[in-house]
Amino acid sequence: MDKLLKFIPKEYKEKINFFLFAIIIFILTFFLYQQYAYLLGRKNIDLTQWDWLAKSFLQGKLYLPSPPSTWDLTSFQGHWYVPEPPLPAILMLPLVILVGNVNTVLFSIFFSALNSMLLFMILYQLSHLGWINTSITGIIWLVILFAFGTPHWWVGMNGRVWYVSQIVAITFVALAVLSAILSWSPWLVGLFLGMAIFSRPNVILIWPLLFAIAAQLWKDNNKQFQTKLLVRWTIKTIIPIGIFVAGLFFYNYLRFRNIFDFGYGTINGNPPLVEAVRKYGMFSPHFISQNLYVMFLKLPVISLVKPYLDITSCLGISIFITTPAFLYLIHRYENKIWIIGAWVSAILSLGILSLYSSSGQVQFGYRYILDLIIPVMILMAVSINRKIPWFLLLLIIFSIAINEYGAFWIIKYIGG
Repeated sequence: MDKLLKFIPKEYKEKINFFLFAIIIFILTFFLYQQYAYLLGRKNIDLTQWDWLAKSFLQGKLYLPSPPSTWDLTSFQGHWYVPEPPLPAILMLPLVILVGNVNTVLFSIFFSALNSMLLFMILYQLSHLGWINTSITGIIWLVILFAFGTPHWWVGMNGRVWYVSQIVAITFVALAVLSAILSWSPWLVGLFLGMAIFSRPNVILIWPLLFAIAAQLWKDNNKQFQTKLLVRWTIKTIIPIGIFVAGLFFYNYLRFRNIFDFGYGTINGNPPLVEAVRKYGMFSPHFISQNLYVMFLKLPVISLVKPYLDITSCLGISIFITTPAFLYLIHRYENKIWIIGAWVSAILSLGILSLYSSSGQVQFGYRYILDLIIPVMILMAVSINRKIPWFLLLLIIFSIAINEYGAFWIIKYIGG
């Protein structure tokens, strides 16, 4: 084998290694998520909703004719609707046609593994461009942190309707970022982000990062800006994004006769949350203090008896408690366009989430951090030199241990 490889040009060897690493990361993530989920008895779930909706689409219906449960569904004019944007159901259509019933746990785990692979590809390409100094070992550690040291672990192997939406959204955000880094067509960049919006609309705020990547690449290659080219790139990305946004509005109109109504104000769900939406709306300054407290300051309520965490912790826990490695984000950064773009996307995302009517319950940690996890992980990579610091390694290990318990706790005791 070595004799054969020595005749392969160096650039091809690098590509082979790149794809081998990517495939191995996908397989290992899928295997470990699946095995841990099965260990906790999470082989499948009953209240899936997405495969129900996919079956309804095939019947030409936007509602669920006879749902086994109406929890977290919205009633309108005698029909029950899934309030979330429909991308997961659309992606399930081929599976429903081929096999009928879809195992949403395995569906979610597949996309979770894909997310780990895509993050590796993003960080590898950033290293190839010289934008980050992180070694391949450091990149792999960051992928491990993402997959096993953040809420992505328990959200990814959960399988319930709102968690699947987040996992799928991350996939298409990652594809949009990767396509921008690889200088693929801006139409394709916009298509991927538009698809992510069709699962989680607030991820539209990742667009500044995509624009900043394109601007940085152009600056590095041409040494000066031509505003006309950047305007063309912007238009070409915004058109497909606009089509998906318009499609989402049309989907809302067909369901609820109101383009802005997702049905959360009349959802058959947690009464206090529904009442808050009715009183203040989906987004309001009223929610800022509570959301910021959960994001950054809320501590777990620890008990001396099982399950050791009080159920009130379902409201959320500080991101720095559940993923202490994020403390490494407190760092001095270079004044580069693409780094500024990553921070703008992250800060805008946190800003809109602070206005949101829910902090993300039921959860361990703060699961909405996943809406901005790609720019966050990119910024983590920026802060690391060739050799990953021992202190960060320690924080990553702590993050994995905490989220291993979190995944166990949320599924075993709460049911997710």
